[in-house]
Amino acid sequence: MLKKLIALLFVSASAPALAHLTWIDVGEQSLGLSTGHNFPAKEITVKGEYVDSVRCVGDDGNVFDLPFNDKSIRYVYKKRPTNCLAILKTSQIELSPRQGAQHFDENKVDKVLVNKVKNSDKFSEEYFKAAQVKPVEKDGHLYNPDIAQFVTLPGDSSTIYVYKNGKPLAQLPVGLEYPETPVTLWSKTDSSGKVTLLLQPKGKALIRTLITEEIGNAYKSQFLSVILNDE
Repeated sequence: MLKKLIALLFVSASAPALAHLTWIDVGEQSLGLSTGHNFPAKEITVKGEYVDSVRCVGDDGNVFDLPFNDKSIRYVYKKRPTNCLAILKTSQIELSPRQGAQHFDENKVDKVLVNKVKNSDKFSEEYFKAAQVKPVEKDGHLYNPDIAQFVTLPGDSSTIYVYKNGKPLAQLPVGLEYPETPVTLWSKTDSSGKVTLLLQPKGKALIRTLITEEIGNAYKSQFLSVILNDE
């Protein structure tokens, strides 16, 4: 089902849909997962059948998984958590080389890969999405070294980095989605994986990135997003 849904979005929708975003909307009693390509305008509410897990941490430091079923559109908790990490199920998509190159180009994937896709016979990508309410502390409660995450380092909660496999991801394009600006503002992480934004948003915003690697004649990717200033 997810494979068919995502393939439909990628193949039949207009060009901007190739960069669909997913983020967490947090309420006092539950959270939702929203998808769209003009944050924070929601176009699709992600149902439980497309979700792998939703893990949260409370203000007491206890970590808990939110229960849900295939029809869930809200993920309920007894008390609003301090942070959550949602992971969507893995999907496989196949696009034309032109569509695949456009998808990569819109997410600022390295030009070498973009040109390689353009000159290929087909484009195949396996990917999943991960969304965070806030950056997670490295080695903290919601830290998962097996996936890419927006993290902070112990003792410094104000600086954001991107880590995967316990290591920083350098020169990774990161996009800022801010309702006050008409376009995505892109910057790159430095050698330490540090995120430096082109502007500091004063209201709710989202930062996102796409991590991709070439596996034979196909690609394996992860979309990652985190909310800023969600008070």
